[in-house]
Amino acid sequence: MPIHPRLVGQACYHKYEIAPGLFTPGKFVEVDPKRCLDELGVPGNLTGLRALDIGAWDGPFTFEMERRGAQVTALDIQDPDVTVFNIVKEIKNSSATYVRGSVYDALPETLGTYDVVLFVGVYYHLKNPVMAIQRIRRLLSDTGTLFIEGASTTEYLAEYLISSLGLPHSTVQSVREIVDRLPISCFDYEHKIYPHWSNWWFPTTRCLEVMLLDSGFRNVCLELKKNGINNYADRRLSGRAEADPEKADPAAQKYEHDVATTLGSPPEPSRFDKLLARLPSALHPSAVRLRRTFRRLKLKRRPDLKFSS
Repeated sequence: MPIHPRLVGQACYHKYEIAPGLFTPGKFVEVDPKRCLDELGVPGNLTGLRALDIGAWDGPFTFEMERRGAQVTALDIQDPDVTVFNIVKEIKNSSATYVRGSVYDALPETLGTYDVVLFVGVYYHLKNPVMAIQRIRRLLSDTGTLFIEGASTTEYLAEYLISSLGLPHSTVQSVREIVDRLPISCFDYEHKIYPHWSNWWFPTTRCLEVMLLDSGFRNVCLELKKNGINNYADRRLSGRAEADPEKADPAAQKYEHDVATTLGSPPEPSRFDKLLARLPSALHPSAVRLRRTFRRLKLKRRPDLKFSS
């Protein structure tokens, strides 16, 4: 596949067509941006909509959403000069905006709100994916839609259970189905699922679903299947979720823990406390010392007793 003349001698992550018959010098994954977004269910016509591409990297989906009519912002921690995003932007005469930063720091006060957010191939690279999804909800309008894609733990855990329990391999499909409906996620510290140090959380389908529901989304629709974003190499999670107008700020404290507003009832005073309250305050120290002496004498007679002074 011929490399675009402006990109000869460069390197990037995705290989994709940027002009008729001319491609980026991607080294890892070849993608057809149009087919990938079609598979996710992204509408073919985004005219008049604001779209955010989180984890844009070298921009295959940014520029495809722009081609579909959206006003697009690309968000990534990467330098757009290094990833060749900026060169491709010039080649395409694109008006897309690139913001260099983390999804953790993405706020509507600085970025505005969007009708469409694309979050593909990112969440499993994050140590705090729930926080990221909560941030995304705030970036969406109340009628907005999130399109999400990423790696799963289902296949790995099913194989692990079959091997560990000595189950026949004919049960693999049943085990997969059971595992996939459990709301669990694997923190892959040893990087056994995807062998790269930057991969962390791998949820099941049910786990990602409830993460989205708890983080301000509704009408969640996810599938575990191979897709073009990963060049059909593995079964991965992909789908969509709508913003829930009733939960615009899912990170609010009220959704995580109670905050006490009144003191609890005071404990019932002991008989000694009631007697002490009847004495003049000047006699309180003597009364306390007398009580301690009495308890010590009692302990000498009954060494099995325990008390605190």
